[in-house]
Amino acid sequence: MVKRLLPFMITMGLFSSLLAQRDIEYPSESYLGGGIGYTPTFLMLDVAKAFPFNIAREDDISTGLLDSSGLNFDDLSPLGTMLVLHGVEGFGNITGNWRVGAYVGLGSNSITRVDSATQETVDLKLTLMTGNASIEFVIPLFSNLEIAAGSLFGYSRAIIQFAHTSGSPSWAGQFDGTDTTNTIVALSGTFFSFQPYVAVKLQFLDRAGLRMSAGYQIGTLPANRWSMNDFQKIVAPSAGNFNAVAVRVMLYLGI
Repeated sequence: MVKRLLPFMITMGLFSSLLAQRDIEYPSESYLGGGIGYTPTFLMLDVAKAFPFNIAREDDISTGLLDSSGLNFDDLSPLGTMLVLHGVEGFGNITGNWRVGAYVGLGSNSITRVDSATQETVDLKLTLMTGNASIEFVIPLFSNLEIAAGSLFGYSRAIIQFAHTSGSPSWAGQFDGTDTTNTIVALSGTFFSFQPYVAVKLQFLDRAGLRMSAGYQIGTLPANRWSMNDFQKIVAPSAGNFNAVAVRVMLYLGI
């Protein structure tokens, strides 16, 4: 009989404990909250100048790395002056008004040149991926509005991929040495990045909101930190400069 009543007694005990806490006044200075959501980052970066293409460090790209590799583009402006990183961000309060979080993002721009006479295709793709931790101090203004000041810090990876394609490539030809008309090269390097920022968070639903932040990314990839096809170290003609204004927009679920 006692065993049958035990679950009921435990349930009633827990329910009584919850009711008893209704009269407890918690300190108003305690601030709790957290969330996670999709977060695109708009990086105001002149992509063609950030990646170290030019051997002579001149404005004319025809004297640079791409031309010496037979991959010259007459105009690199289609790469744009903005790189959009698609990512996910999460945050949570730890104590008082201090909050920690994390952000991961990936974005790329690419262009293609086709020789109408020979039907040769040259593709160029520039990719930037990043993984960061964050720490910030939160100032609540109203019950659904707050501002915060903090910084992201972590590591980013820049990748340059270019391919010279003539004809139809075959899977077997990539391994038996018979396909010599198609060339694919990937240059990559990892560097430390730091981004101070100011953020505004608006809670427009009970469990959803919008968070916007603006900051400045600081990051330089040294010339001797590149590798070719992830196997062989290679020295670039100059350092990669990834300093840029960054704007993040986060649609999150949380409180």
